[in-house]
Amino acid sequence: MAFPIIPQNLSISAMRSSGYRDTAHALAELVDNSVQSGQEADIRTEVELICIDEAPIGGRRRLSRIGVFDNAAGMDSALLRKALQFGNGSRLDPKQHKGIGKFGMGLPNSSISQCKRVDVWSWQNGIVHHSYLDVAEIQHGTMTEVPDPTVSTIPGEWLNLIAGEITPHGTLVVWSQLDRVSWKQSTTLLRHTEFIAGRVYRHFINGKSVRIRLAAYENKDGRYTPLFESFVRPNDPLYLMTGTSAPSPFDQKPAFDLFGEPQVLSVGYNGTEHQVTIQASICKPEARREGGPKPIGQHAVKNQGISVVRARRELEMNHSFINSYDSRERWWGIEVEFGPGLDDVFGVTNNKQAATGFMRMSLEEDAEAEGLSESQYREMLELDRDLRLPMYRISREIEKLLSSMRTKVAKMREGERVEKQKERAETKAEKAATDSVNRRRERVGDTGRSDKQENQPQDERTAILTTDLVQEGVDSAKAHDIAVDYVNKRIKFRFKHADVPGQAIFDVATAGGVILVTLNTRHPVHAQLFEVLRDDEAAGNSYAKEVLSLIAAWARLEDEAPSEKVRKAIEDIRLDWGRMAMDFFEAEAD
Repeated sequence: MAFPIIPQNLSISAMRSSGYRDTAHALAELVDNSVQSGQEADIRTEVELICIDEAPIGGRRRLSRIGVFDNAAGMDSALLRKALQFGNGSRLDPKQHKGIGKFGMGLPNSSISQCKRVDVWSWQNGIVHHSYLDVAEIQHGTMTEVPDPTVSTIPGEWLNLIAGEITPHGTLVVWSQLDRVSWKQSTTLLRHTEFIAGRVYRHFINGKSVRIRLAAYENKDGRYTPLFESFVRPNDPLYLMTGTSAPSPFDQKPAFDLFGEPQVLSVGYNGTEHQVTIQASICKPEARREGGPKPIGQHAVKNQGISVVRARRELEMNHSFINSYDSRERWWGIEVEFGPGLDDVFGVTNNKQAATGFMRMSLEEDAEAEGLSESQYREMLELDRDLRLPMYRISREIEKLLSSMRTKVAKMREGERVEKQKERAETKAEKAATDSVNRRRERVGDTGRSDKQENQPQDERTAILTTDLVQEGVDSAKAHDIAVDYVNKRIKFRFKHADVPGQAIFDVATAGGVILVTLNTRHPVHAQLFEVLRDDEAAGNSYAKEVLSLIAAWARLEDEAPSEKVRKAIEDIRLDWGRMAMDFFEAEAD
């Protein structure tokens, strides 16, 4: 009796669960092979992804076969057989690690993750060879080796569906016996694939070195009816490209601007210096004005995160740096690009689905967790040649960019809100809170710290408020007009939205006799409550007025504190409350 370490039927079952997010990402592996082959042959690669639906008698139309055709270099008999072998390929030698390919797992792994049979026809100089893998045959032990390729012809069915020219070199991969596809109809699959492929291969498509056609047909007794056809447009998460899949008018003009100049970091690894390029973008004011519910906002939220790009091909959208509770995170973009020489540093998976080593990291926080100083911790990492060292540096640069961009995005919207505030004189919430304080002052007197500031000259109070508004990004002339309104109308409160250090839900300060309440945009309460209230407030919703009145009552509590000691105690309670709310609201957001 034989006792193999890994029984063949179990190993093929385990390999079918290879971690592809969905069918669109599995198909990307086949496109990778086409793109890489075209690059090496120095030709413009034409790729066609063709789906065939069939409807059984009395049944609904369902996806039955998927074909991927390319006009790239093609494979001879020996290379075709090697390409169907798990863990083999033409680019395993480190010297060949210059493009998309590397691991020798893409064609067989991606194929059996979606179907039970994959057939491959590949040709060079007009000579076509065919081979295949069949999961059932492997499980039953009748297929123990990749079948020796045989001379063949391209099936007529597929020849009729391919739109491009059949050149003397190329490849056709066909998946059949589909049992694990994410979508059951071709049109659904292709629409998802268009979005994903447009982002993954955006640099190649934008550079005109690759063109990808998507097509679907329904087969009825050998008659093929077209269902869908499209050429994949770039899907740029930085929104700097033109001719993209973004909604009009931003399909033909960038929705974002470049934020600063691209940063090129030199990372030493294995005795060689490698480059990591970090590029950032930020929304244009006109895109930001469209707002989240509009088409550009809905498109941008699907591209939210940091695009991790290896050899011009996107691996993933990484979400470890984003504030998941803040809807404004869609209004910036960052791309981090590196070459295959840093695969170990970035933790690139063999299916190119992720860079597991790329994440938000803080050397300061980790050193503290280890009970070491930063210098001690760094020295330890250097002695161990720890792969995290360059990632700490990359993470720090990204955090700097994010801090600047988030502030700028917040000011864009805040400036608009303040301008609207000028038109309405004051918000209902501010007026209601002002009336409440005035009634209270009639009973208890001018006990607030801000009350004493009202004795300052009007021009001095106006100047103080103007300065505060200008620091928020409001035009100086508009800021002065708004400040004059607050002073002349004796408005006692002003609500604003901005980043506040720490975990407070809101911050309280005074300026020119006005109690300034800053609703913290970094706290999850803001996205789940205050962001909604901002729009409700503009619409005159009393719910917004009542909630903000509660906040104003707390702010007045701090303002009336009889001593600095009491005021500090109240402030500490507010901070503790904010920390507690982080747990409650983040749990709800999940």
